Amino acid sequence: MSEKTYDPARVFVRGFGLAEGVEWGFWLAITVWWIVELGLGPFELILMGTVLEASVLLAETPTGVVADLHSRKKSLMIAQVVMGVGFIWAVASTNYWLILPAQALFGVGWTFRSGADTAWVTDELKGIGAFDDDDIERLLIQKHRYGILVAIATLSLTIAVGTLWSVRWAAIAMGLLQIAMAGYFSQTMREDHFTPGHEHGRGFVDTLRQGLSVVRTRPRLRALVLVIVTLDMGSEVFDRLGYKHFLDSAGYEDDSLLALGVLFLALAMMGLVVNAIAGRALHRGYGVARLAVLLLLFAAVGGALAAATSIVTVIAVGYMVQDSTREALWPVLEGWANRDAPTEVRATVHSLMGQTTAIGELIGGVTLGAVAEFTSIPFVLLISAGLFAVSGLLATRGVEPRTKNVLVK
Repeated sequence: MSEKTYDPARVFVRGFGLAEGVEWGFWLAITVWWIVELGLGPFELILMGTVLEASVLLAETPTGVVADLHSRKKSLMIAQVVMGVGFIWAVASTNYWLILPAQALFGVGWTFRSGADTAWVTDELKGIGAFDDDDIERLLIQKHRYGILVAIATLSLTIAVGTLWSVRWAAIAMGLLQIAMAGYFSQTMREDHFTPGHEHGRGFVDTLRQGLSVVRTRPRLRALVLVIVTLDMGSEVFDRLGYKHFLDSAGYEDDSLLALGVLFLALAMMGLVVNAIAGRALHRGYGVARLAVLLLLFAAVGGALAAATSIVTVIAVGYMVQDSTREALWPVLEGWANRDAPTEVRATVHSLMGQTTAIGELIGGVTLGAVAEFTSIPFVLLISAGLFAVSGLLATRGVEPRTKNVLVK
């Protein structure tokens, strides 16, 4: 890419938005593969998530430190290849124990990308004096919105391939697209304003220690840790068992891919609306923490609605509310962490937040998954909705005075 046309913001929005959109297509295919094709129960579904989050917990901070010490671009390229291989492995067999390790591989791949993308674009844009923190927070929303637009295409592709051939081939197609993205990043990304930590004589332990110190000593980051842990204790159950509740209530069999595909498309459409509202709120100086409070409370209401009934249309509406608000939360919480993290350990701080996510999902997944085995899926979904509400209350601890309007440049 020439000097004249190089735009880090465009690479970030289109490249990582595309990668996000591909993941939507994969999760549609793999959800049908697990629930319908393999007939997995609550414990097996939760164990899939447990393996994924355990791998994230172990790899998240080391990979973030590596990105700060060596190269964020290389970290992102590695992420795409490892995740793509994990996608393909996930459907390589019908033997549960053979495909379970694929979740660990996917988790490790995700940690190479987690935080490194935001750290990369923040340094590049601040390096040319183009963006400030407010602008970058809105850029995260734009990236997520673009990802949802791509998701509409990849979900349609997954439905078509899954209907004409099989959901296995749909998942493989998404894996190949993820691997191809590594080539795109190789050709479009530069690191003009990033200085690797090792050039300053910092080592792995020094970088990790500084990142931990930043999180420990900054009140807003401490508040964010509590918000993420509580949120993700509930999120894991909805992500693993919520779709089973939907399919079981509807009684779909041969039409499960189409039914779930339509729900995913509805979630994407609703996500576009909520992301647009969130972006507008940030533009008006609403603030990431204040916006997080609002989104979490709506997620709680939607989650409770989906859990409290067996009427499939009501479940779908409740799921649309809770899923779209949680989707909008990720760039908001990422912007919260990004604002409070110094450049030299920015990827490390993002990774520490990712590790916090893994801790919350591990605790919530194992605990509430066990409860679901002895009670019911709707009961634990209702508990999860309550956790969303508690997370919203905790987010009030990070609220700051409203900022002035700053146009995205």
